Amino acid sequence: MTLRSPLLALGVFALVACADPVAPRPAVPNVPDGPSFAVTQNSTAPVQFVLPAGPLCGLTTDVTGTGVFHTVMRATQSKSGAWKVTFTQNAHGTASGADGSQYVFNYSNAGEWVNPVDPNTLPPVIDIVDHFNLLGQGNTQDLKVYIRGKLNSTTFEPVDNPVVRGPDIFCDPI
Repeated sequence: MTLRSPLLALGVFALVACADPVAPRPAVPNVPDGPSFAVTQNSTAPVQFVLPAGPLCGLTTDVTGTGVFHTVMRATQSKSGAWKVTFTQNAHGTASGADGSQYVFNYSNAGEWVNPVDPNTLPPVIDIVDHFNLLGQGNTQDLKVYIRGKLNSTTFEPVDNPVVRGPDIFCDPI
């Protein structure tokens, strides 16, 4: 008899909690009423690069890398007609030096197009945060490059005065 009362109370609670399972959820306050970002591209592709030996990147041998590259682009248009295009990219894989040295690499890039005309036309300037890491295995040296700033979208020359950590902006081969 004493077990029935708690079970009955639990059953009543479950029925009340499920009284209207199709009722709409209340509106969430402070959520923008604008359009949501639409994924315009979500793709993967092979990636290859060659970094030459020499003083620019500090490598003692030519290094060839292969891996997988992933891109996601999103575009939206405001009610006033202005476009916003953002992107994220990443890659990872392995590399080897002409001298037999071995590496793994990873890459990530996130940014947005500056004042795009439309989502299909690359603007003259992109604003990015970019990381490239070439990690030597064993006693092999590492190469790390970090870039934060605005760049020309076709030549990747700096537009303003970006932050660059590492030997040189062009030591990021991806």
